[in-house]
Amino acid sequence: MIWWIIPIAVGFFGLVILMTAFGRFGKRKVADGGFRLLVGGMVLTGAALLALLGLNLQTYSRLNHERDVATIELRYLEDQLYEASLLLDGAEIPLVFNIRGDEVEMKARVIKWTRWTNIVGYDSIYKLDRIAGQYTSVEEDLNKPRTVYALQSGEGIDAFQLVQKRGGWLKAVDAYYGSGTYVPMVDGAQYTIRMTQSGLISRPANDVARTGLRNWSSAETSGQEAD
Repeated sequence: MIWWIIPIAVGFFGLVILMTAFGRFGKRKVADGGFRLLVGGMVLTGAALLALLGLNLQTYSRLNHERDVATIELRYLEDQLYEASLLLDGAEIPLVFNIRGDEVEMKARVIKWTRWTNIVGYDSIYKLDRIAGQYTSVEEDLNKPRTVYALQSGEGIDAFQLVQKRGGWLKAVDAYYGSGTYVPMVDGAQYTIRMTQSGLISRPANDVARTGLRNWSSAETSGQEAD
């Protein structure tokens, strides 16, 4: 809510300045009216930029405790190609993607505010960024075709980039980072994707996924021992 109150207040102030500028023009005080017109225009431009920033921030979700953000169900199509049905939190219809590789990966962007920002009502916020496939073998990951899909659009000014560039100056951001989690793709597996205070995690939602994770973990351990 604060991200809308601020630009509205600033915009109202800019309109008042513009109205006084036109009043000065009516009294033939051109220099004074021109100055007020310039200042009013600058204030309205600032209000518009704040509104665009607020619009982008609304694409993020507030995080005040651990929560489910999505579920993934996988269906085998052919070797190293799976259909992933992704149901985002709050959605009724799943998004369907064809994912190439051995593992499916989810990525998110997270912005953590400082304490004084929390006091005025803003908890940490996050936005799911993309879903992608990756191969267990680094060589295959470098040479085989990969699939990456964006999950949300970025309306307004990119808040994440702004925070990266100006976060220290704004003194409102405690941390900003990307977070990712990946799990093996197995036919019939279902996973729950959760956002925690430390980032994204994946949890198996059925026996197929639990078995797949155990086999995957065993294979990785065996590979490390062989090295």
